[in-house]
Amino acid sequence: MLISTELAGVTAVRDTSAQLEEMEAVVQNMMCSELAALAMGRDGLVADSSQACGELSVVKVSSSEEGGGGEEEMDPASLSDVEDRLLAISLALVRVGKLNDALEEYKEAAVKEVLAGIKGVLRREMPAGDEEEVRGGGGGAGSKAPLAERLRALHPDTFLTLMKRMYKVLHLILSRCANVHGLLAAVIRAQEEDGRLSKVTQGPTSPEACGKLLLASQAVLDHICDTGHQRCWRLIAVREQQTIHGTLAQFSSLFDSTVEFVASTEKVCGTSHRKHVLRAGLHAQAKSFLEVLHEGNTGKLNALLDQERWVQVDVPVEIQAMVYACTRPGGGSWKEGMKLGVQVKGEAGPAKHISLDCDKFFAVGVVTALIKMIADYISCIAQLPALGLDIVQRLLDLLKLYNVRSCQLVLGARAMHLAGLKTITAKHLALSAQSVSFLAALLPHLKDSLVAILPERQHVLLGELDKVGKDLTAHEEEIYVKLVSIMRERLDFHCRNLMEEAWNDSAKEGASSYMRGLVKEMQALIRVLVGTLDKKVVQRIMKQLLVMTSKRLVEHFAKLPLSTSVSQHRLAGDVSFLKSNLKAVDGVVVSDADLDALTAFCDALPAFA
Repeated sequence: MLISTELAGVTAVRDTSAQLEEMEAVVQNMMCSELAALAMGRDGLVADSSQACGELSVVKVSSSEEGGGGEEEMDPASLSDVEDRLLAISLALVRVGKLNDALEEYKEAAVKEVLAGIKGVLRREMPAGDEEEVRGGGGGAGSKAPLAERLRALHPDTFLTLMKRMYKVLHLILSRCANVHGLLAAVIRAQEEDGRLSKVTQGPTSPEACGKLLLASQAVLDHICDTGHQRCWRLIAVREQQTIHGTLAQFSSLFDSTVEFVASTEKVCGTSHRKHVLRAGLHAQAKSFLEVLHEGNTGKLNALLDQERWVQVDVPVEIQAMVYACTRPGGGSWKEGMKLGVQVKGEAGPAKHISLDCDKFFAVGVVTALIKMIADYISCIAQLPALGLDIVQRLLDLLKLYNVRSCQLVLGARAMHLAGLKTITAKHLALSAQSVSFLAALLPHLKDSLVAILPERQHVLLGELDKVGKDLTAHEEEIYVKLVSIMRERLDFHCRNLMEEAWNDSAKEGASSYMRGLVKEMQALIRVLVGTLDKKVVQRIMKQLLVMTSKRLVEHFAKLPLSTSVSQHRLAGDVSFLKSNLKAVDGVVVSDADLDALTAFCDALPAFA
């Protein structure tokens, strides 16, 4: 002011004003550069920040063991000196209104360091290529493949190691940036309070200006964090096809590491919708992974059903282990992935049955494969809980598919065409019944496990498991009805020529040929049922079978001209032969009450000598 007023005509000081303004600008620029240098310098603001700067630091961090050790302690005196210098410079920049400019320069430096950290990890983990940006390839002529191609060629475990080290480097950089923001925010708030006490309404130290500076500092931190997340997502997105077609263990490892990284950066940098790009992108990949898994399982299940010959197979130890895990509600056992065999004690090898609670079930090959698929879905839910509802829906679809297709193949006899079976036997029906009976018994345990794993808000679809269970039980009952129906057809077959029997031939001894054939087939059916189904189920079917046999024989006998004592004796002998031979079959109880209709018919015949 003095130069422009009282000394305005003095030639010697004519250029002093411009020189002073230029010097002021230079000093302010130097202060901005020093703030950025201090914030991103190698003596940083966290104890391990010296290891998180540039290429050299990446090598150090990558060389240390995961999860601890290998980090040099920061000298507390040096750390305090850095903080003091940064506080002084930031305070001066606030007062001269240049902190915004300093923040821009600091942002550029931090972004460069984020990119340098990423490139350093790539250079170390992928020494055969250059460190070009992941933008779909490119690059000039030469023998080196584009980075995208080399990333796709990595083994999943190698890529996981690369990302874990990258997350560690970025976490260190972002932690330091968060500390810088914390120091700047403390300076700004202190200046804001001074301005409020001094009733400053305008200028760089006014409360309004300080409030904008706080937002600007947070925006810089958000931008740095967002840059790291964006670049990490580019790397993951390049390998999308490899990731979604990998195993559940591989995908969940990458998923867990990434979610842990996002959570840790949100903890140090604060939550912001801009930082959701990595989480949202990975969530989308998880859905794609689930679709690929489900399509693969659906195709495999259909193929196995088409090839299934409905014969009993042994149950491997690992399959029994998965069933065992289902009966222990809670996600802990599933979160260990597929290493469930250790839960089964005392199993020397494959078993003849699947054990569930106190029951044992025979299994066919397709059911053991279905159990493995169910275990995969439960493991998915335990390891990817965000997709709980989607996975439960796919699980329901898989169970419904098995129920419908197995019904078509066995009850509908399509297995004769697809699998080349000559006929659908009672053994095929019994094994199919065992399969659906096992699944129906397993569903309540699955529901309990899902209730323990899923949050309450995702329990909405679990009621559908009860509906599927009812469908399976209805299918099982249809099989039992079919078994009785088959025997009815065989009975009618054997009785088709009753009118031609020599009922009045007194010289013929023993049971009639029709009855011997009928009893032989009934005994064979009962033995199949006893050897395959649960005793209570066999007895229930046996009751239906006996009642049907009794009533149907009465219908056939009523058409016979039983007008002589010889014919009545022969009929009585056939009935006695039926009863005695059925009672002789082991494993069933034949009640006379179930043959009441036949007994009453015989008792109603006229007395004979």
